Amino acid sequence: MIGNILTNKKQFWKNIWDSKGASDSTDLLFLDGYDHLDIPFDSKQICDRIIELTNTKARSSILEVGCGAGFLARELQHYQYVGIDYSQSLIDKHLYLFPAHKVSMSEANRLPFKDGSFDLVFSFGVFQYFPNKTYADESITEMCRVSNDIVFLGDLKAQATRDTHFVYPLEELNQNNYDTSPCIYDPKNKDRFNISLRKSL
Repeated sequence: MIGNILTNKKQFWKNIWDSKGASDSTDLLFLDGYDHLDIPFDSKQICDRIIELTNTKARSSILEVGCGAGFLARELQHYQYVGIDYSQSLIDKHLYLFPAHKVSMSEANRLPFKDGSFDLVFSFGVFQYFPNKTYADESITEMCRVSNDIVFLGDLKAQATRDTHFVYPLEELNQNNYDTSPCIYDPKNKDRFNISLRKSL
């Protein structure tokens, strides 16, 4: 029974992203799920802050897990950027809007890259759509595996705002030596935060 609930949660969100990708829209805020926010939401500001928080250097290699239709990816093309998403229709839309981008379909918990392939591996606003903690843990493990420097998980929620959202237990994150930082686009929002983990070299 529990397995069915978790599968249904994953399929619920995948259906939403697939339908967005299959739509006629080219609005990146809509396509990548940010159209409901009632505050300024600027892709350049977000990417600049991620680069600053992770101390990512020019010409670094970057993997975005959950790249969607390219809301953030469009700001990162002067890096060695690669993106993955589990929705083929969103990947198709991404390539329609940005034909030169290097993006492909993949699950976050089974990344098709060799160990240490990227300097920065990040996701932003993605974890709340994961089906459960097992999938989230597997995804973090995979992100760490393919990173040779730092992993950044942005826009995590401290509390679910929908019963279909996943929230990673904050107390467990605090036990795992992650650095935390406040919400990038709304520093006053205490219910959203970021974590990063720099790998020991």
